[in-house]
Amino acid sequence: MQFVLLIFCFFTIIGAISAWRRSPLYSPKTTLKLVGAFALIVAVVVGVSLAIVNGPLSRSPIVQGIAGFLAIMVLASGFSIFIVRITDAHVTQLPPSAKLVSFNRHKVYRWIWRLVVFLIICTAAAMVLPSSWKWLPTGLGGFMLLLCAPTLSILFMMARRNDRSMSAVIANPWVHWQYTPEKWAQWAKNQQEWEEAQEGPWRWKAALLMVLFSAGLFVLGALFSGLGLQENVIIVGGLTAFIVLLMLVAWWFKRTNFDRRYRRLLAAAPEAWFGDEGLFCNGAYTLWILSGKYLLKATAESDPPARVTLIFQSFNGTSSVQIAQRIPIPDGLISDLPLLQQKLKAHCPTASVHLVAS
Repeated sequence: MQFVLLIFCFFTIIGAISAWRRSPLYSPKTTLKLVGAFALIVAVVVGVSLAIVNGPLSRSPIVQGIAGFLAIMVLASGFSIFIVRITDAHVTQLPPSAKLVSFNRHKVYRWIWRLVVFLIICTAAAMVLPSSWKWLPTGLGGFMLLLCAPTLSILFMMARRNDRSMSAVIANPWVHWQYTPEKWAQWAKNQQEWEEAQEGPWRWKAALLMVLFSAGLFVLGALFSGLGLQENVIIVGGLTAFIVLLMLVAWWFKRTNFDRRYRRLLAAAPEAWFGDEGLFCNGAYTLWILSGKYLLKATAESDPPARVTLIFQSFNGTSSVQIAQRIPIPDGLISDLPLLQQKLKAHCPTASVHLVAS
């Protein structure tokens, strides 16, 4: 198991280095800062670990466990923010006329409240349950807090930066496109059809092969389990049924996912803002350049519906993927494309921008 984790970590690090090398924000100076930051992180982790394991806290296992839990949570949150401040150092300076929006932070607030509610439920359960069962809600609450606190801290910091960036775009846009309710409804339907065509239908053959392969592994394991025939049949049948259930849940999510996206897009603000920092459209705000995501290509299509297509390169942890974002062009505003092309070429010099014929 440890060997598998080491291989996973190795390929994750290699993927991160490769993605960072291709990022428009890459520079030798920033890379040296990252190397120094990682060296500092290792030194702090080693120092804190030694202090907890060999220091005065080691006299009490309970205090030692609490200190270790708090150290992991605080260090993970702090180091994540520290790394992002190095790789994505730019912070938008708002003009005096700008009003700070909270669009992106509201998304994080919802997850914070969900975590708080879950922790309250776990606390109440630990107070009510007998002492022999208190470990269960306490462990679940601690695990979720340990897992979510660092993630939510970095998400909140990035959301706050995105809100500042989005506020600057709204205060001083390159172009601002607005759509009638009828046009927006047509666009939402067209976007849904395009997404369905991109992802394709559910692959039942692949799902069936996955079920058969899993069942084969379960049968192979049962042959060496040493249990009786009846027990093996029950175990293999139960595990196979569980795999089938997972496949049906995945199928249901895929089947309803397009409708959920369609409803969200239909409820989004029927407008698009382009500016120095990024783009707001289709109910989402996207920065032009981040260390892990940046504009790769921009084109325009005139066939109905007329649209701008932006391709972003995104690093997802172990590899890079390309994400397409489409923005409808309102009737009579094709004339805005030369300005958009000029601005995008200036702000995204590494991207291929072809919105108008040369």
